[in-house]
Amino acid sequence: MVGDERRRTLRLLDDHYAAQAQTLTASAEASLLEFAELRGTLMPQQAERWAELKAARVRARTLGGADGDPVVRAVAALGLPADRIAAGESAITRVTGPVRR
Repeated sequence: MVGDERRRTLRLLDDHYAAQAQTLTASAEASLLEFAELRGTLMPQQAERWAELKAARVRARTLGGADGDPVVRAVAALGLPADRIAAGESAITRVTGPVRR
C-alpha cells in the first residue's frame, strides 16, 4: 500500500514538474534537474549538467546579469578568481583531508 501510494505521489510530482518545465521554457531543463536532485534520482550525466547550470546561474547573479551596471559587473568579476581558487582548495581538502601542522 505505502509503496503504491508513494509511486502515485512521485508520478504526480513528475507530472507537475514536467508541466511546469514546459511553461518555463528558459529554465525547463534546470527545473527538471533540480527536481531530480531533490528526489535523489540524478544520473551522473544529469548531475554534471546540473552543476554547470548552477555555476552559470551563480556567475550571472555575481556579475549582475545582462542588464547590470558595467562598473558593478567589472568589480564583481575581480572576485571570481578568488572564488575559483577557494573552490579548488576546498576540493583538494575534501580529497586529501585537512593539512596538519
